[in-house]
Amino acid sequence: MLDGAVYFVAKHYRMSIPEVQAMSIEDFEMSFVWASAQSQIEKDHMDEATTDMKSQSNIASGKGQGQPFPHDN
Repeated sequence: MLDGAVYFVAKHYRMSIPEVQAMSIEDFEMSFVWASAQSQIEKDHMDEATTDMKSQSNIASGKGQGQPFPHDN
């Protein structure tokens, strides 16, 4: 197992590195995939929230003055 992947799984599941290293390769691979998927979902949600915040900031700052609000269409 790669050290970075072991650390990633240990951190995600709040396990010790020896606990992760004691996993079967099948359990480790499944845990890694699940942790990776969860991390990607969290990243996607953060990206959406950031985009939404920037959009709201643009409206509040007056950018796009004279343009209808999105809900006015």
